[in-house]
Formats: sequence, structure tokens, C-alpha cells
Amino acid sequence: MKVLDQLQDANPTLDIHSVSDPCFDRYGRLLKGYEPHNVIARARGVLPRAENVVYEPSVPTLEEPADFNKVIEQKVFGGMPVQVGWCYGQNSRMGALEYHKGSEVNVCLTDVILLVGHVQDITLDQEITYDASKVEAFYAPEGSVIELPPWNLHFAPIHVREGEQFATLVYLPLRTNEPLPYEVEKIGEARLLFAINKWLIAHPDVEALVEQGAYPGITGDDIEVTPISE
Repeated sequence: MKVLDQLQDANPTLDIHSVSDPCFDRYGRLLKGYEPHNVIARARGVLPRAENVVYEPSVPTLEEPADFNKVIEQKVFGGMPVQVGWCYGQNSRMGALEYHKGSEVNVCLTDVILLVGHVQDITLDQEITYDASKVEAFYAPEGSVIELPPWNLHFAPIHVREGEQFATLVYLPLRTNEPLPYEVEKIGEARLLFAINKWLIAHPDVEALVEQGAYPGITGDDIEVTPISE
């Protein structure tokens, strides 16, 4: 637990737990007994470098046939069509939170920190709000396979070490995060609908997302994580 201890020392005002801690059960589950080694090796062989956050919903190289991909599609998604993409780059802040009407599976190509919340803590009223103080931080070591269920709030992972980037494979129901092909009346929960199967609530300080139409409903301070130096 050396890395977790270092992260906690670098972030004394933020409680950081491991994804193997029972308190993660409220937000997701660590999938054990799966063998992602081949897909991790394949992804690392073509992983680009980025200083910002990059998300690609569907990457043909990652979707090539693999035993692990088949198992995830059959056992986790119950045979539904699945897309395989990735998220990578450098990131140190929460910025926003999203949820889907279906699980997301992350395979950690690197150590990452996940900032997560629960859909039940969103206040759906005349104004939609979510209190940033309810977010919890979890450390996931490289190689972890994590299921984020539909009630999980999440966004881009956080890189762990100064100068390094984070990277995760992202498994989602097919077409998730593609642009909406229709106009939706912004009433109720639909005010958060940002893309196909993507409901998004942003911190008002993240002007780029707000300008794109994200609902600025996160209250309190945005969460910033200090990486460790080694």
C-alpha cells in the first residue's frame, strides 16, 4: 500500500481509499478472476501520449477479438453489444461527473485515482445540484478491472505520479457517448442528457463544458488531487 500511503500524504484533506476497500461497494465493484493481461499488452503497444484528457469511445484495435473482450461482453453486459475505447492523458481535477443507464467497465493500464459519487445524491428539483463534498476518492492499481454500475457518478481518472499519464480501457454499451441524433426538451433529468447514454453534471468553473451545454450543477469546491513524485 506504499503508493496509497504516498497519495494520502500528498493530499491530507482528501480521504483516499483502495478500490479493494469494502467502502467501494457503494460505487462499484472490483472484478476478480478475469485475465486482462493480453488486452492490456495490446493497448500499451499503441497507447499515445497526451498532456490533456483524451477519450475515444470506440477504437478498432481495442475491439479486435480477444478472450477477455468476449468474457466482459457475455458475463458483465449479458450479451449486449459493447464498444471498447480508452481514456488517457493527464488530469488532476474532478471537473464534472457523468452516469450511464448501463454499466461501464474500466481496465487500468496504469495506476489511477477515481473520483466517484452516487446518483441518489443528485438533487433533481427546479435546479439540479450535486454537492462535491459527497465525492469519494479511490486508488486503483494498474491491472485492476472495475465495474461502475448505472448509479455510479464518475468522469476522467486522475494520474498518480508527476509527469506520468493515466490510461484506462473503457467498455460501454454500444453507441454510448456518441452525439445525440435528436433534440431533447430540457425538462427534469433530461437537462443532464449530454450525449447518447450520457447524463452529465459539470462544475460551473469548467467553462469549456458549460459552453458545450453541460448543466453547471455541482456545488462546492472542485476537487484537485496532488500527484506523488518518485
